[in-house]
Amino acid sequence: MRAEETAKILALLLIKIGKMDKEIKINSNISRVLFGDCLARLKIVKDNSIDLIVTSPPYADQRESTYGGISPDKYVDWFIPRANEFYRVIKPTGTFILNIKEKVSNGERHTYVLDLIKEMKKNGWL
Repeated sequence: MRAEETAKILALLLIKIGKMDKEIKINSNISRVLFGDCLARLKIVKDNSIDLIVTSPPYADQRESTYGGISPDKYVDWFIPRANEFYRVIKPTGTFILNIKEKVSNGERHTYVLDLIKEMKKNGWL
């Protein structure tokens, strides 16, 4: 299947938590890629309208100069508003891909990834 055909099938929303605001339409009003701060960009997206969300948010305490470095202890509170928006816009049949990594803190794995999954489950995910 050609990329153009795939784009017609999937309304693809790529979330890049950065400063670039850009929208690319792929040969259709239905298929588009949105770049920018997801909290701002998702406001223009209708409820239950997205087939696929792929997001790779900053890992805890990483990329401080770009993202401000989110502490593992504050990560769940930081991410949940974004997860709530993802949940609002994704179709019930949609797919959500979260690329996230655990952090070792003081010789132990921090639990923020597990805590995030549990909180997202409380909010209707899974």
